[in-house]
Amino acid sequence: MEFVKTVGPLGMIFIMFSLGLNLSYKDFFEVLKKPRNLIIALICQMIMLPLIGIIIISFFPMQAEFQLGVFLLLILPSAVMSNYATKLVKGNVALSITITSICGLVSFITIPMFLKIYAAFFSSVEFDLNLLKFSVRMFLFIALPTFVGILVRGNFKRFSEQNNLKFDRAALALFIIILLVAIFTEQGNLGGYFADAGAIAFVVIISVLTTVYLITRYALKDVKVQRTIMIEAMLQNGAMGFIVGAQLFHEIEYITPIAIYALIQYVALMFYIGNININKITAK
Repeated sequence: MEFVKTVGPLGMIFIMFSLGLNLSYKDFFEVLKKPRNLIIALICQMIMLPLIGIIIISFFPMQAEFQLGVFLLLILPSAVMSNYATKLVKGNVALSITITSICGLVSFITIPMFLKIYAAFFSSVEFDLNLLKFSVRMFLFIALPTFVGILVRGNFKRFSEQNNLKFDRAALALFIIILLVAIFTEQGNLGGYFADAGAIAFVVIISVLTTVYLITRYALKDVKVQRTIMIEAMLQNGAMGFIVGAQLFHEIEYITPIAIYALIQYVALMFYIGNININKITAK
């Protein structure tokens, strides 16, 4: 965990900067022309996912550290690569970028707020959360680099458009490196956690996909928007979960569900993209 505590914040700054490079004011105002899509997306991401987390940790038997890990996972914003994945399924890219950016920008407020709610209702794990100190730290690691990325995009549009995909891929690669090094350095402390966390992560992703599919299927008519919100909900920002978890805890058990989910989510994404392509072929 010391590696994540030391290197993680720097990696997080780069990842969130790359997120900001994707957002243009034009995209944002374009999305606001149809606010219903954005509102439903934010409800799914910022209300339904934490609610799913509360339901799972209340009824699914797991150790206390995993409970907090699952809840932390589901209060994170979506991953930077969700924007690229949306392009692959021909979704609404402007909406995807806007959702990811908004959730990322406000996460320095929402994550501490949800953790306080967790501490109030679930006493199985105690942690000392200095709300102001933690929020300021999250602002510096998360919101500020995103703002800088947005400013760079606005003032150096050609540079950002030519390089934002490279930054996205570099951000994903950086997260994978942090994940693998953390697993390697903590392998002696992992025990059988990965087997247990794998089952939990599977329950989480099935619950998320089912819930968001039903909401978007009946609340929205635009298939591109439905796909976009599905991907946003599916791909959680595991890098941010690692950094937040490392700031709060010393034991890797707390972030094991996040690590497992971070791997499973991309497997689920490949199946999702494959299913869409198969449906296109059969429709012809």
